[in-house]
Amino acid sequence: MKKILAPLFAVTLLYSCSNSDDNSVTPNPDEKYLDGFFVSNEGNFNGGNASVSHINGGLSTVANDIFQTSNARSLGDVAQHMVVTDKYVYIVVNNSNTIEVVNKKTFKSVYTISENVTSPRFAVVKNNKLYVTSLVDAKVNVYNAETFAFIKSIALNHTAEQIAVANNYIYAANGFYSGGMAIEVINPENDTNTVDIAFEKAIVGISTNGQNVYALSANDTTTSISIVNNTSIASTKVLEQPIARNIVAEGSNVYYTAGTGVYKMNNSLTSSSTKLFDVAAGDEYSVFYGFNVLNGTIFTSDAKGFTDNAKIVIYKEDGSIIKEFTAGVGTNGFYKF
Repeated sequence: MKKILAPLFAVTLLYSCSNSDDNSVTPNPDEKYLDGFFVSNEGNFNGGNASVSHINGGLSTVANDIFQTSNARSLGDVAQHMVVTDKYVYIVVNNSNTIEVVNKKTFKSVYTISENVTSPRFAVVKNNKLYVTSLVDAKVNVYNAETFAFIKSIALNHTAEQIAVANNYIYAANGFYSGGMAIEVINPENDTNTVDIAFEKAIVGISTNGQNVYALSANDTTTSISIVNNTSIASTKVLEQPIARNIVAEGSNVYYTAGTGVYKMNNSLTSSSTKLFDVAAGDEYSVFYGFNVLNGTIFTSDAKGFTDNAKIVIYKEDGSIIKEFTAGVGTNGFYKF
């Protein structure tokens, strides 16, 4: 009986406190990151200076190096990617061969996954399992997302870079550096590699709105956006711009970058793309090193050639600047709380 009454009492107390007029609830001082956006800063390869920043929900302040602040140790070497869930943040640390798991609200370390981790690149969570691609191994490693125990490896035909979840499948895009020409589809119910979806041009990025996967593929002359639905390509739009990159599916739109421009089209790909604005020109590999669209707000980073801390610029769709920040070295990703 105590097991029933105790939670009921706690819920009642919480409800009572949260509706009081005197705002007497004392916030947990350790819960510093209750909303806003996380930023992954890759760092210099072999530099051991990877870090994570946090931008508050009002886009007015930034806190840098929050992993170091919360855990009194460095994050490691090359923060490649992050996965944010309701409970945890999983930080894929490529050259340290680790995946750091932290409490989402406090950023305090919960666990460091290192078993069978070899040059990890990107990750997703599905069915309470963590799926991780590797730069050097043609496989996706699967871990329990709660206990962090290694479950199995799923063999791929080629190494994979970005990985996405849509509907009932997991999609692993073949390695960009090796000119990947296929997306390998995994069934998470039985963790088997089911089918390869072939593309005519090398895949340079994938994104998902939860229903479809949007794949950006390019060669020296043209770029295409393709909608992948379940296990096949539903439609393809050939773009006028050469070699676009940084595709993001958000809401009813698809965004991408080409040169210094940010472009947008509807997610049915039935209209021509619209150029929203240009960012300042710079080193080819530094401009748009990080790019995402979150709640209709456009986050960009200039990696400054990895010789200085990165510059983050946050835009509205009309190109007006909301805020600029200095982050860590090599900012490469933006994630919602």
